[in-house]
Amino acid sequence: MKFLSTLIFLIWTVFISNTIPPHHTKADAPVTGKSWNLPLPGKAFIAMGWIPPGKFVMGSSSEEQGHKADEVPQATVTLTRGYWLGTTEITIGQWKAVTGMNVRDKANKLLSDTTLYDFMGKKKTISDFMGFDKNDPDKILANENDELPMYFVSWNEAMDFCRKLTKQERAAGRLPKGYEYSLPTEAQWEYACRAGSTGPVYDQLTTDQAAWYGANSYKGYEGKGFGKPLNGSRNVGGKLPNKWGMYDMLGNLWEWCYDWYGPYTGGNLTDPTGPKTGTYRVNRGGSFGSGVNDERSANRAQNPPNEDSAYRGFRIALCAKK
Repeated sequence: MKFLSTLIFLIWTVFISNTIPPHHTKADAPVTGKSWNLPLPGKAFIAMGWIPPGKFVMGSSSEEQGHKADEVPQATVTLTRGYWLGTTEITIGQWKAVTGMNVRDKANKLLSDTTLYDFMGKKKTISDFMGFDKNDPDKILANENDELPMYFVSWNEAMDFCRKLTKQERAAGRLPKGYEYSLPTEAQWEYACRAGSTGPVYDQLTTDQAAWYGANSYKGYEGKGFGKPLNGSRNVGGKLPNKWGMYDMLGNLWEWCYDWYGPYTGGNLTDPTGPKTGTYRVNRGGSFGSGVNDERSANRAQNPPNEDSAYRGFRIALCAKK
């Protein structure tokens, strides 16, 4: 009887090990210093890489090619706590697993939304602000496959997505104490993008090696897209990662950060979270439609938090509560 019980247990163990993806078991939870896979409904997951605490110089010098005025004064930033960051931008498939909506559903929702939002002091619908044809989603959609980064996501919607994940992981008992899912702060984003590098593009890669951007995104592009020549975002992970395993930190889609946009203060900063108030939210990294000077670790952009764009997406962080 004991032999039979042992045999059944061994067969069951082999069955489980062959049906659950590696590093994606029910017992998995984030472990400091290690990457992990965040489980989502429908056997999907988000690969999360560990970013160690550390110090770096944020911004760029006036000598850097492409330097912009809002990248100075540079600051020495200390991040006292490590965090996990999505190794890729959130994909259409991951968005669908969490929200139940694909990018076409999201576009239809956007076009039918009659809510008047505040855009720089003026009340407008999102579609009016963006200049979209409300009757034809195909005019604003590019490709729609699950491995593309999710687009048409406002800052507010990206934060709602993060809150859903926090609720899910708290209920599952996997949320580290004092941590939550959120957008990375601007400092966390740049630190993870640089991964110890100090030049315009991480790890001394060429822009073409690191990013899908205006000069290469149209090459070999197929399907629906924008502009002439036709282009659009590409499946995540198609370019070389930085040494911390982060893909598409430059190019593909601009990525929302947590902070309000504001001028730099310089000096020595510890765990900065940006201005307390503002009009615009920061986004980083450039997109498939950007010029080469946007594809730099220090480059910054600003957009209204309610704005939905085919050129903007996000990646998530599991980080200390702000």
